[in-house]
Amino acid sequence: MLPFSSKINASFCFFLTTVTFIQAFHAPAKRNYESLLSMSAQTRRSFGVSFLTIVSLPRVSHAIVSVDPDRYGDKELKIATVNKVRQNVRNSILQSPTLAPLFLKIALQDALTYNPKTNEYGPDGTIVEVILSKNAPASLIPLQPAAQALKDIARKIKRTTEITMADMVTFAGAEAIESVGGPRIVVQLGKLDPRKFETPKSYPNLFEGKSSEVVTAFQESGLTEREVALLYGAIGEMEIAASTFKLVKEEVEENEMGDVDVYVPTSFGAPSQIYGQAIGRMDGTFLKTVVKDMKEKKTPSAAVFSDDKVAGWAVKYASGKKPFADLPEAYEKLMGLGTVYTGGKVGSLLGGKEKDF
Repeated sequence: MLPFSSKINASFCFFLTTVTFIQAFHAPAKRNYESLLSMSAQTRRSFGVSFLTIVSLPRVSHAIVSVDPDRYGDKELKIATVNKVRQNVRNSILQSPTLAPLFLKIALQDALTYNPKTNEYGPDGTIVEVILSKNAPASLIPLQPAAQALKDIARKIKRTTEITMADMVTFAGAEAIESVGGPRIVVQLGKLDPRKFETPKSYPNLFEGKSSEVVTAFQESGLTEREVALLYGAIGEMEIAASTFKLVKEEVEENEMGDVDVYVPTSFGAPSQIYGQAIGRMDGTFLKTVVKDMKEKKTPSAAVFSDDKVAGWAVKYASGKKPFADLPEAYEKLMGLGTVYTGGKVGSLLGGKEKDF
């Protein structure tokens, strides 16, 4: 059996090896490593000093939004999960069209918490509980009906399969866009719930504040005025559709598992009608109104378009035949903020945009 001093030396050698390994991947650890080597031999043998050095190493910052593409099983199981989420989100929008723009607003509010400097927060789904909390910021209270709807849908789906709130928020925003006649947006399911429920100290006022606050929030998260114009243009289109849509009610019954009778895609009808009728057309009507207001020197319908660069993109997209052709790219950038892949195929592990659906 080794004497106690030998055990200490062996432990210390292991510790030095560990610190050297950390140094290769985390430069700030170098200072602690060098200071440790400068200690006297007797001091280095002290377990207490070694332990204090370990806990004083700088904390490696990791993106809080982890994605496992295989979280929901093989392709067939993932498709089944997608269909359930899509059908339930579409049903909620058909019953209450005003939820459509609110779903997109929640996705925006969730994603723009991302801090690229610390690689923290981002589209992790925690925004739903913040919105529904008793101490919710005043600017988030108008989003409560949609947050409650998302929570109810998630609870229903969890009767038969898993779903994270991060995936619910991401998918609902994309489905809301398609529900008003917007482009199909393919999203990567598999976001994990955060290890700890951590939220920012404050949230930007994205929908009632000044244009400068909105633009700053986008820029600080690594996005540009182009994404602002596309996403807020989409919200404007959705609000118009929601205010004019009248539902032709049909009898919809749930089965014993809480799902509607049919949620699997069929080969009949246009793709946009498989999960229920669209509540509008995203044809650029709102963007054209914004451009008209600018020409007549009126206050824009949405305050964010008072920013010159955002307004410039609005003019560009309003004049196109497909004004929201670039919206999928903008939404994917938004919902991809701060994400890291933790499983799945090699392409996903390397950060590729592998899409299964």
